[in-house]
Amino acid sequence: MEQLRRVLYVDDDPSVCELVEVALEATSDLELRTCLSGKEALDEIKTFDAQLLVIDVNMREMDGPETVSALKRAGVRIPIIFTTAETDPETHIQLRGLGSLDVLIKPFDPLTLQQRLHNLWDSVADA
Repeated sequence: MEQLRRVLYVDDDPSVCELVEVALEATSDLELRTCLSGKEALDEIKTFDAQLLVIDVNMREMDGPETVSALKRAGVRIPIIFTTAETDPETHIQLRGLGSLDVLIKPFDPLTLQQRLHNLWDSVADA
């Protein structure tokens, strides 16, 4: 089973990206890249061999589901976790229907983020 090493995090809120960077750099050995837009993520995925994509649902210009669709059209197959402040269970079901491993509700605890990502990665690797 391959260990999780490289994560691409996408959120159009720079403060959230900074929080995630600080939390993961302090608590893990993950290599993290952050992007502030779906379009930036589409470019970054070409050069960064991410194993896992963590992406916000509601972003300006190109939202999370649109970005995921564009990645799939480009032939990129990568496990995805959506983040959102939306707590409606129906929305979460729809997001999982797009192929998401899980939906992290914002605000999430940055101190437990690394362990949550590893747990979700392990659940896919064991499947």
